[in-house]
Amino acid sequence: APWRGEVEGTTVGPGSIRAAAAEFESLYRRLNRREYVHPDPLEFLYQYDDPEDREIVGLVASSLAYGRVKQILRSVSLALERMGGSPAGFVRDSSPERLRASFEGFKHRFTTGEDLARMLEGVREVVQEHGSLEACFASLVGEDDETVVPALTEFTRMILSGAAGGACPLPDPGRGSACKRLHLYLRWMVRRDEVDPGGWGRVSPSK
Repeated sequence: APWRGEVEGTTVGPGSIRAAAAEFESLYRRLNRREYVHPDPLEFLYQYDDPEDREIVGLVASSLAYGRVKQILRSVSLALERMGGSPAGFVRDSSPERLRASFEGFKHRFTTGEDLARMLEGVREVVQEHGSLEACFASLVGEDDETVVPALTEFTRMILSGAAGGACPLPDPGRGSACKRLHLYLRWMVRRDEVDPGGWGRVSPSK
């Protein structure tokens, strides 16, 4: 039986759904290319071959992905400059004091350098305990979970708990946030195609 649409009583049947799916697939094949990415904070991930660097860069870039795109790109670039050639090494080897000193004076709209340093403190705690952000996240995804939302809630809680209190640029799924930026981060890390570089092989894109 056809499904009744919500717009002016229109009817949507299996045939029209198949047609729409074919159109979306056509658009995907034509437009899902790296040459169309700029300007987007995703482009910073292309500079890092090491998945451990990329997962840190992705979290920083996605956490700052709000506001005007020109300012986003500038802020992400400034943040990564302060982290040096290996963001993973920077986070792993930095004390809380060094993190705060490194981001002193940094500002992106509502996010201060201290906020960013707190988030990276939490990241450092998670990496020290699990070996990588991927290993942590993968350990939280249950076989019966239909989506990544339960794992994302716990993953964020773990980073926030290591963030030494105060503000942190990560949204909190447990408090009702839609978490657009966190889902953006997961898309970058879990999917692998012409646009999304991937790096997390232990988390299923189907979730």
